[in-house]
Amino acid sequence: MEAMGIDDYYHEYASGVSQSYPERERLLQNIEAGDEIHVTKLSKLIRSTEDLLDVILHLREKDVLLYSLAESWLDFSENNPYNGYFLSIIGKIKQFSGNIRLMRRQEGMEAAKHEGKYQGRKKTYDSDHPGMNHAVELYREGRHTVKHICEITQISRTSLYRELKRRN
Repeated sequence: MEAMGIDDYYHEYASGVSQSYPERERLLQNIEAGDEIHVTKLSKLIRSTEDLLDVILHLREKDVLLYSLAESWLDFSENNPYNGYFLSIIGKIKQFSGNIRLMRRQEGMEAAKHEGKYQGRKKTYDSDHPGMNHAVELYREGRHTVKHICEITQISRTSLYRELKRRN
């Protein structure tokens, strides 16, 4: 490491299933423009495909280079003409992963609705909510502005109008 000119050394002791990586976070916080990060394996720094893109974009934003001893293809220096191509592929994979998660979530919600287990998010303001009932009373009295009613009751203007429309 001395021959390579490596000044700081970070070693993560967290297991692969852990969600906490304090050394990695410390590394990513301490980097400065012009720094180079050398890892033995990319998997020691990156936890998922999405994470790969996030870390690479963070490093590029900070003007930091990343090198891996095991993955010789990993070269994000200005000399590599494949940089943009690789990042666009990783970006599309990240977008695809997000779309798959969203699709699975929606399918799960639909199945739960079909089985009667999911009725949606609990409404913040139901018909028994004292703040909303007070806001509606104040509005119907007509002595206060909507802005003042919202300040008194801590109800948003949109929620008040939505409730007034529902009650009429």
